[in-house]
Amino acid sequence: MGFDLRYLHSFIVLAEELQFSRAAKRLCITQSALSQQIARLEGQIDVRLFDRTRRTVALSEGGQVLLAHARSIVASVENAVAHARLAQEGKVGRLTVAYVDAAPFNVLSPIVVAYRKRYPDVQLSLVEMSSGEQLEALETGRVDVGLMRPVRQPEWLRTRLVGSEAYVVAMAAGHPLAGCESIDLPQLALEPFIATSAPKARYIRSRFDPVFAKHGIEPRVVQEVNQLASMLSLVGAGLGITLLPASVVRHNTHEVAFRPLTGTMPKAEMALAWHCERENALIRRFVEVAWRAGRTAMREAGAAACAQA
Repeated sequence: MGFDLRYLHSFIVLAEELQFSRAAKRLCITQSALSQQIARLEGQIDVRLFDRTRRTVALSEGGQVLLAHARSIVASVENAVAHARLAQEGKVGRLTVAYVDAAPFNVLSPIVVAYRKRYPDVQLSLVEMSSGEQLEALETGRVDVGLMRPVRQPEWLRTRLVGSEAYVVAMAAGHPLAGCESIDLPQLALEPFIATSAPKARYIRSRFDPVFAKHGIEPRVVQEVNQLASMLSLVGAGLGITLLPASVVRHNTHEVAFRPLTGTMPKAEMALAWHCERENALIRRFVEVAWRAGRTAMREAGAAACAQA
């Protein structure tokens, strides 16, 4: 059995007013139209809702029972419709966002703060992944948006560049090169390197391998680690040097010295990424807020890193 929700709303108003003229005025319809709606509702549910005389209108026993439920029914439907509209507009829902391990050093916190302030009713789930892992998760739908290094561009991928920052050389504070204000790439030719494993290092290798080759350098990797904190710890212990985004400088707690590279060097790019076939209002709104907050954060992080390096 189904009925027009308007009839239930008209019933509630008439039950409150107990007078057709006042109820019709509140509903902005004629008394005749109101009478027809009530009659149709009574016919649909096969219950007499009002006891009428020429002078009075009163709720019947069945009408009293229906009224006890009708308000919550109408409120529940109206609430559901309102939430459906908010979801369509990208203002409620659930969003899963992946990020690379360098993101917390510059953009992640400002993006999350800005987005939660703008859209507090969206449930945000965050997960750390490498850029390669993010591509797989975006393709399969396990992740809605990625904050990643642009390692490759499948046809289905849509990206928006947040910003870029310089790479710096990280070395133990007591390393001989720490006494230099800046480092020429050939000075690193004989240095032992600490690097991430091949899948995770795909982006930085694509950026620096041609530069190393141009200078006749083949980096000697003595240790592979995938956690940034572990890498800084090993660098601080003097096990080797590494190349890191400049924003890491602000969070140095490992007795590590950072020095800029001279000349024109590759930059570490950070991009927002999503699947074109799954794009919706929720994703579009996140990307817009994240892009603005992330760009500001990267500019500020870059300026602070330059001052510290």
